[in-house]
Amino acid sequence: MVTLLLLLFSATYVAGVCYFPVEYQGIFATQSSISSISEGSVHQYSQVTILPDAIPVWGVCHRKFDNNVILRDPTGGEDCFRCFHISLHSGNVIQIYTEGLNKCYATEAAAHQTCPTLHTIKANRASEIMLYKSRSFTQDGQIDRVFCPISGRFRFTYDVNDGTESSVECPDPTSELSNCPMGSELQLRFRRCSFGELEMGLRCLGDWQGHDGHQYLALWDPKVTTDNQPRYRCAMYSVESATGRVFLSFSIDATCTNHLHSPWDGYETMVLTPVTPPAPPAVVHTTVCAFPRWAQGSWQHLQIDANELWIQDNGADKKYQTLCLSQHAPHGERYALYSKTQCGEETFSCIWIKKRAVNVIEYQTASYPSELYNASRICSDDMFRGQEWLTQGRLNPENLSGCPITGEYTGVIPDAQELCARLSSDCSDPQHMHYTVSSCFNDTEIYEEREYRCLGQWSEGGVMYTYTHRRDVDTYECFAGVVVSPNEIFIIEAGTSCKRGLQPLAYGMKLVRQATCSEIEARSSTPSPPHLEASSRPPWWPPTTKNPWLKKTDSTEEPPWNNEIPRAAHSSSGRASSRLLQSLLVSTLLLLAAL
Repeated sequence: MVTLLLLLFSATYVAGVCYFPVEYQGIFATQSSISSISEGSVHQYSQVTILPDAIPVWGVCHRKFDNNVILRDPTGGEDCFRCFHISLHSGNVIQIYTEGLNKCYATEAAAHQTCPTLHTIKANRASEIMLYKSRSFTQDGQIDRVFCPISGRFRFTYDVNDGTESSVECPDPTSELSNCPMGSELQLRFRRCSFGELEMGLRCLGDWQGHDGHQYLALWDPKVTTDNQPRYRCAMYSVESATGRVFLSFSIDATCTNHLHSPWDGYETMVLTPVTPPAPPAVVHTTVCAFPRWAQGSWQHLQIDANELWIQDNGADKKYQTLCLSQHAPHGERYALYSKTQCGEETFSCIWIKKRAVNVIEYQTASYPSELYNASRICSDDMFRGQEWLTQGRLNPENLSGCPITGEYTGVIPDAQELCARLSSDCSDPQHMHYTVSSCFNDTEIYEEREYRCLGQWSEGGVMYTYTHRRDVDTYECFAGVVVSPNEIFIIEAGTSCKRGLQPLAYGMKLVRQATCSEIEARSSTPSPPHLEASSRPPWWPPTTKNPWLKKTDSTEEPPWNNEIPRAAHSSSGRASSRLLQSLLVSTLLLLAAL
């Protein structure tokens, strides 16, 4: 068994030409016989496993470009190639478009010609495959909890459009829907309906904007164990801004195309009317307070508008609507709040907001919310003792500057010495950086590729924190770093929020500069005399500004990190590659367990 494990691990590790990000990997359910489901049909699902370098049965990862991947299938004796357009909508939902699983091509070039485009997808000329994660490759195997985009309490009407009757099943808005008490689950209570009364719970798996501009929602009913009902559902929804009404329609099965045309036209349709909440206490009406203008707008899990602030707390699985009551020290950064969850639970609390950059803020919430408003205590230091900062990036960044690193750097992953990393800035677009992990013995064997957009950076305790948006999987990551010299940098992952107390010099990855932007540009142009830097300081660096990344400077070379910009962090220390190796091993173990 040990020998077989090592052989399988070795084969998986070296066979692929390209690799799927960790976020894509797992075991998924997909509907069998796509587009064949009709009223009265059974709902059957097959299993699809995405490994680091392959999707068994479909093929081995051969080449990736943008959202397309070409898989090579060697099972028929001769290689055949297929192209797939893959979109990750959440950690639980992947949508795939392809010409068809029954078609295969002898060459990569021929398969490339069939890759679905936005035009063919919009014209419904590509086959859709929906993948719903049923098990992850983490230790507990659990899938992600995703907060439902339809939040609060509603009453609804309900209609099944199966063509067999003209009456509406639930014509009166007496049925109830809410994401209470868990924000990631929709609880439905059908009342006064033609089929009687019924209760059911649907777990939200992810929501996204489709190519057609509509908002989609994927749902899972964990109580369905037979083939008579769909276990997974796809829906469209639209929120009426003036009234808060939600129009929701479902497909007949697990696809997002079968009997689903718009939020108003689907196999099942619902109209949700929000329940009017009780009036807030009198103290809310007697206070005058507003959040700072620089903080207003849409952030990852915050929405700030004048005196209102919405917080989505994924850890507590709740969403809070808050109203500003009063402003407090230090520096007027703390704000007393009247807070109400999506389920109507009311408390008084406090939030501490720090501006880190134009597009990055951090916040803490008071440890002990209270049912009574005590203006002198609600924002005291005791309320924040032991709390950690939560970092947020602006969803629509403004006034983006360049990334804090320029040129090309390489290093060895600290906890995987056979893997090498390359971190490079996009010299023509300084807001972006690229990070790759490859074999130290063969740099064409690339195991991971990432693209980052820099949002902001700041210095604290001798360490520079850089907050980034990872564009290939639409996530946010923070990195901590220290510059020892213009040619030597140490960086380490700092989580989705910028974790303090890390030691980049002791535990981070050492990166050594291999080329400046000038040298990179010279490589791709006609040979010319070496470019001489006009100054050892970038033009955006005032002469009186001390570079916070530098531990020591005894060189006249240009500093690799810009003090005004984020994102030193692309290199994700060794943990990302460690996760890659772990996922390879876990994938093999799962396959062995299934044998």
